Amino acid sequence: MAAETNTLNRLWKKHRIGLFFITPAGLMVLVFAVYPMLYTVYLSFFKHNMASGTARRFIGAANYINLLRDSQFLNSIFVTLVYTFWGVLFTMIFGVLLALLLNKDGFVPGILRSVSLMPMLICSAALSVAWVLMYNYSFGVLNAVLTAVGLPKMNFLGEIKTALPSLIILDVWQFTPYVMILVLAGLKGIPTELYEAAAIDGANKVQSFFRITLPSLRSVLITTLIMRVIDTFKTFEKPFMMTNGGPALSTDTINLHVYNTAFISYEMGYGSAGALIITLLIALLSIVFMKFAGSFQD
Repeated sequence: MAAETNTLNRLWKKHRIGLFFITPAGLMVLVFAVYPMLYTVYLSFFKHNMASGTARRFIGAANYINLLRDSQFLNSIFVTLVYTFWGVLFTMIFGVLLALLLNKDGFVPGILRSVSLMPMLICSAALSVAWVLMYNYSFGVLNAVLTAVGLPKMNFLGEIKTALPSLIILDVWQFTPYVMILVLAGLKGIPTELYEAAAIDGANKVQSFFRITLPSLRSVLITTLIMRVIDTFKTFEKPFMMTNGGPALSTDTINLHVYNTAFISYEMGYGSAGALIITLLIALLSIVFMKFAGSFQD
C-alpha cells in the first residue's frame, strides 16, 4: 500500500504542472462537446416538443424509424449528396488548374495568389447576403449582364432547376482557393530535377503532368478531397440565408432540415435523432474515404 502511495505521489509531482495546464481545456471539452453530445443522444429517444408545454415522453427508437420513413428527411440527404458531389468535383478541378497556373515565381503571380484567397477569407454569411443581391431578379448584377447581352432574366434562387446550382456555384467560388493553396504547397515540394529529366527524355508538359505531377500530388489531393467532402456535407449557412431550403425543398440540405425541425418546429427529440444521423453519416464518409486513401496509396 505504501509503495502504491509513493508511486502516485511521484506521478503527481511529475505531471501536476501538465495537468494544471490541460484541466481548463479538458473542462471546456466536457462542457461544450461531450455533454451536448450525450444530451443529444438522450433526447433522441424522447417525444419532446418545447412549444407544446407537455413533458417529454420516452418513445425508444421511434424517432429514428420515423426519420428513415420521412420523405422530406430523405430528400434532404439526397440534396446534400448532390450539393456535395458537384461542389467538391468542381472545387477540386478548378483548384488544381488555378494552382498550376499560379505555380510561378515573380511579383505578379504572388499578387494573384494573394487576391485569389479573398473569397475563402470572407465569412459564408456575408458572402451569402452579397450573392443574394447578385442573384436578385430585379436589380441583380448577373441579370443586368444577361439583359445587356440580349438574354432573358433568370430567377436564380426562385426556380427549382437553378436554385441548387446557384448555391453550388457560390461554394465552388468560395473554396476553390482553399484547394489551390494546398495543391500549391504540394507542387512546391516536387523536385525540379524530375521535370528536367523528363524533358531530356522527350516528355512534353502533358506527359509530365500525368507521370510526375499527378502521382506526386496523390497524398495532397486525397487529403484535400476528404476535408472538402466532410466540410461541404456539413453546409448550412448558404441554404439557410439564401433560400431557406426552397423552392419546394430543392435546396433543403440535411443540416438545414434538422435545424428547422429542432428550432423552428421545436421538435427537439426528432431533431436530435436527425443530428445523430448526420454525425453517423459524416463518420461513415470519413471511414470510407480513409479506407479509399489507404488502398490508393498502397
